[in-house]
Amino acid sequence: MKVFIYKIALLAIVFCGSNFQLLAQNGAGSSTVDNSTVTIASGTIEQRFTEGSFFGPDAVWVIDGVLEIYSKNVWIAQGAKFSGTGKIVIYNPGDNPYYVDMPAGSTHIDGNNSAFIKLLIEHRNDNNIVLSNLTDPGYGTTNPVGALGAQLNIGAELNLAVNGANIILNGNNLGFDAVGLPTNYSARRMFVTDNSISGHVIKDYAAAGKFEFPIGIDVDDYTPATVDMKEAGRIYASVQNHAATNLSGIKPELGMDRNWHIYADRLLKADLSLQHNSYTNGNLFKDANAGIAQYVSGTKWDIVRGSNTLPSLHTRYGVIFSNDATANTTWFTKYAVSGTSLNIPNLFTPNGDGANDTFEIRGLGLFAENDLTIINRWGNEVFKQTNYKNNWNGEGLNEGTYYYVLRVKEAGTSDWQVFKGWVTLIRAFKK
Repeated sequence: MKVFIYKIALLAIVFCGSNFQLLAQNGAGSSTVDNSTVTIASGTIEQRFTEGSFFGPDAVWVIDGVLEIYSKNVWIAQGAKFSGTGKIVIYNPGDNPYYVDMPAGSTHIDGNNSAFIKLLIEHRNDNNIVLSNLTDPGYGTTNPVGALGAQLNIGAELNLAVNGANIILNGNNLGFDAVGLPTNYSARRMFVTDNSISGHVIKDYAAAGKFEFPIGIDVDDYTPATVDMKEAGRIYASVQNHAATNLSGIKPELGMDRNWHIYADRLLKADLSLQHNSYTNGNLFKDANAGIAQYVSGTKWDIVRGSNTLPSLHTRYGVIFSNDATANTTWFTKYAVSGTSLNIPNLFTPNGDGANDTFEIRGLGLFAENDLTIINRWGNEVFKQTNYKNNWNGEGLNEGTYYYVLRVKEAGTSDWQVFKGWVTLIRAFKK
């Protein structure tokens, strides 16, 4: 019955006069609007050829067969619901078999942060899906704002079925519930964050588990992040380059030009793996000597060396994700170890106030091996530790100046690098 009504609408267009040829060939201005309960039985196909496909707030689609959409614009009201054992297939509007001159291009989808779509979505538009705020076709709904404005929520498999089947966030969120997941993603089929943190890919975890966010700042600029959660929670992920992020403290020659913005719905602990493209490397960046750095504040980054199982892939264990999207600690990048990675202070104040109470050498954890020797002004050794743990507090020693000899190795087969200098111990420190 629905297909019959749709065809009658097209016949009415045929007799409307001189505009027939334009509309009949490219479908400009045509639309189908639905606000009812529709069932597509197993083994059957329903197709949408019009320029716009609109699903109203009372639309309930149970799809056990296939819904094929060739539309340029798809609008989904917040109340619309989709479920079933079948699938929705999104095609390039230029492949439209009815409007043979409909222009090729992206499919613009306004998800309006509506209910999770609980069936397979097969993305076959090789010219992208773009999340876009579209005009309400007349239902008088109120659009959500900001990143929720065109948020699309997926509650089953999202199959990126062809090369070029990217999803451009365009400042909006793309959400996956505990069941939802993307498949067949790669450098040619990914989620593009547009070098912005206005929109994120969101994943709900029902329990501990691993999810890969196939994200990048642009098409083919593939920099996925994998978050291996230790408990239930929600993770938000996006990525930018250094210029857009505008954070200090990173030496470009030792880093790589990408910053991931990742946070949670509450303080959560997880393992984080980041993959980058080698063309973003600084000229002194060495994959094997790199670690994942988490921004702290000012010029300070907390750099921890984890594993490097594949080229350009690094993992940091036990990351604490902030629940504040604006917090400094939501930013991550990669940094290679070298002598200049070390920040060795010349003053510490072990007075028990919880600040600067130990001789802390930042960046030391990036090195494969180290040892530290502390000598007093008479040349006597007062402290020595292999694989120094940043724990020397000068216990039992007088205030004054001490001298250190620090040796580090970038890797087990590397030569020792030696650093010598002085540090002042003051307990009664006054600001």
